[in-house]
Amino acid sequence: MGKIKFCQRGAVWICMTVLAAGSQTFEAGAKENVKIPRLIQATTLEEDYRAVASLGLTGTHLLEEGDVRQAFDSILCSCVRIQTRGHFGSGSIFKMNENEMIVVTNRHVLTYWDEDSYVTFFNGAAASASLAGVCGETDVGFLRVPVDGFSYEELLSFHSVRIPEGTLEGTSGEIPEGTGFFMADVASDLYHPRMEEGEVIAPSALLEGFQKEMLYGKGNAVPGMSGSGVFDHYGNYLGMVTGGNLLGEIAAVPVRDIVAAYRGLE
Repeated sequence: MGKIKFCQRGAVWICMTVLAAGSQTFEAGAKENVKIPRLIQATTLEEDYRAVASLGLTGTHLLEEGDVRQAFDSILCSCVRIQTRGHFGSGSIFKMNENEMIVVTNRHVLTYWDEDSYVTFFNGAAASASLAGVCGETDVGFLRVPVDGFSYEELLSFHSVRIPEGTLEGTSGEIPEGTGFFMADVASDLYHPRMEEGEVIAPSALLEGFQKEMLYGKGNAVPGMSGSGVFDHYGNYLGMVTGGNLLGEIAAVPVRDIVAAYRGLE
């Protein structure tokens, strides 16, 4: 879609950052001398994690049929809260490998990032992280979180966001206008996450106050949701909340721009 300039009727866009293994029993049966076949050797949790990470199988579950409540429950394991010098915001696990997790958030959330800042995951586990880099063209930044501070059981409970098929190859189509989406607010209350639903007004719009084309939609972004993922009803990651206004509109960095920013880091 070409560039569209929307007039927000005087609306002010606000960045949404806030100050402030079981055992199994086998029965041979009634017959004597029954030969039980050799069992395949069980793997360890470490081997399981390293296998899924190396194969790129860490993404959240993708639903076959759209269901906003099930999708919300499915993606919570990819959501994080970011605390930095009296401010907090949101983020998502963008990528997981054998040695580290990459968390994506808004560049403005990381403005005050320092050695005392940290990331909290959906299960309450907190971890230090290092700044991997920020993008100069879009409001996107990345953190590196080493995996050695977690048990492998914990790591297997975390998942990266599900990038829509074709995005990495640059072949995914535009999101149709009217597509329903939701945002997850885990920053306000980590143990009682809240869902905010919305609808795509335009998948690519040049909005006043932003330097790039943004995903423009109806929806209420609450303080602390800067960096929160925007997901469709199947669990696909469509983009990242950057700002909202009092008219109930949100602006989000489209997933294609987040992928491009990450590639610039590699």
